[in-house]
Amino acid sequence: MTAPVGLVDGTFAGTDLHAVYELQSREIGPPHIPALAELPDVGPHATGVGKLAANLSVPLELRSYGWQLQHGARISASDQLRATSHRDSAIQAMADIAADDAIPGVSVRLLGPVTLMMLGWLPSGQRILRDPGARADIASAWAEGAATLSARIRAVLGATATIVIDERQVHRAVTGRVPTASGAGFERSIDVTEVQSYWQAIQSQDATMLLETSGELAGTAAQVGGIVLDWPHGRSTATELTWQRIDHLVQAGTPVALHLNRRDNPKRYAEELIEQYLDWTASPNGLEHVHFVHRFDQAGATETGSGLQWLRMLADHAAGYAATL
Repeated sequence: MTAPVGLVDGTFAGTDLHAVYELQSREIGPPHIPALAELPDVGPHATGVGKLAANLSVPLELRSYGWQLQHGARISASDQLRATSHRDSAIQAMADIAADDAIPGVSVRLLGPVTLMMLGWLPSGQRILRDPGARADIASAWAEGAATLSARIRAVLGATATIVIDERQVHRAVTGRVPTASGAGFERSIDVTEVQSYWQAIQSQDATMLLETSGELAGTAAQVGGIVLDWPHGRSTATELTWQRIDHLVQAGTPVALHLNRRDNPKRYAEELIEQYLDWTASPNGLEHVHFVHRFDQAGATETGSGLQWLRMLADHAAGYAATL
């Protein structure tokens, strides 16, 4: 029976990239997947839309109300240039700490293309979401940007990127609940088939792609490729449907990442997770396509260290326990 791996996700406190990577290097190693450190304290160019802008070929400028598309093709805004420089520093810092140690994989969370359409602004001051042509351009630029990031990670680290595509708020665009620039109304909704077409268009990457959405769009995301879900609990029609979705994906060799809430006694917890997985699914060999995810939220050094250790113990024990069944 094959085994799941741990995947590190989220954000960390402070501004010291090397300190985060030292903790990851010490507390969690292959086959588990460390994260490219996201440090919101560094500034808006290092997180959210800024982190994504670092990889885009379209010019963006940070305004008081958010990131705005600029006319022309030349990237000249200092914040976008700073974002690209920080991206390169984040990748190089991981290489510095790894030294001669291999890093087979690294995870990186990026806001998805539709989320960028919701949060970004046109030169006219309206949301990108309002303009069909701009939406198509952003989807194309996002795909190119993901390829640029993946290539940079492979060139510097020799690692395969696992890109977690954050589209958790996209249901608001589908249901017409995104406020207009004036705040007096809402932008016109976009059809779910259009959203699916954007997600489909960004899948061809030299990376593992994992879409994270709200529950309303999980089925749509699963039709496209790998997905991120909370671990399904209880016994209900919704839980059964989720496990069927998971089983269908892993049987097809498609990755599924499952968020776990931290609990005491990670070894016993690991056994419970494996037992639940085998109870619900028909594909025990599909475990090799399962990622156990622990997400940090601007975690300090102590929380990060203990969380990484917990994830490693849980995933390692899950692998060992699965092998005995």
